[in-house]
This record gives sequence, structure tokens and C-alpha cells, in this order.
Amino acid sequence: MIALITGLAAAFAVAATFDAVQRDRESVEADGTVVKRWRERKISYADVVFTTATGTRVRASLSKGDWTSMPKVGARVRVRYLPTDPADGVADARQGRISRYRMPIVHWAVVVAFAIAAGWSQRQSIKDRRRD
Repeated sequence: MIALITGLAAAFAVAATFDAVQRDRESVEADGTVVKRWRERKISYADVVFTTATGTRVRASLSKGDWTSMPKVGARVRVRYLPTDPADGVADARQGRISRYRMPIVHWAVVVAFAIAAGWSQRQSIKDRRRD
């Protein structure tokens, strides 16, 4: 059972890693303006409006975790976005690599924890069989 959970966690970790790498390689930066701040279910958001490289005006909501520091309404900000889907996955361009890869790091930490648990469980099973 632990091996199955480890496999599922590994699949999520691989997907999160590929997503983060794609965003890192393909994202484009743009200047924007914060037009609204709001809260929903104890999470703070800031809506930012920016114009893509193709001239499309986009409004995106970024959660507090997508910002290096939460900007005020009217603040000029620099954002990163994917040209294929500019309204989704927008983030503060000032974020460092660790912040951009935080979700894959968390996923891989879970995989390692479950792998250790699976190994420990297997080792205990072998010890128990030797005692019998």
C-alpha cells in the first residue's frame, strides 16, 4: 500500500516538476498594474492587469504565494506568464528559483518520506518473518 502511495506521489512530483520547468523556460515577463486586492477563504489575492507581447490585455488573480511581497492597489509590478495561457499561472517576476520550484520540492519531499516509510515497512516485515 505504501508503495502504491509512493508511486502516486512520484507521478505528481514528476508532473509538478515538468510544469515548473516549462514555466521557467517558456514564461515571458511583462509590466502590469495591481487593480484589486481581496480575500477568499483566508487567502489573500491581488488582481493584476498586464499586456502580453502580442498586445492582449489580461487580468489575472495571483494568490499571496505567487508574490515575493503582496503589492498594494495601483502598484506597478513585473509578472511572468506563459504565452500559451497568459491568464493562468501568472507569478511575480521577482520570485527566485526556489519560490518558483516550491511545489515540486514539496512533492519530492513527500515521495522521499513515503519511500523511506516503504523501506522501513519492508525491513520490519523481513525482520518479523525471520523471527517466526
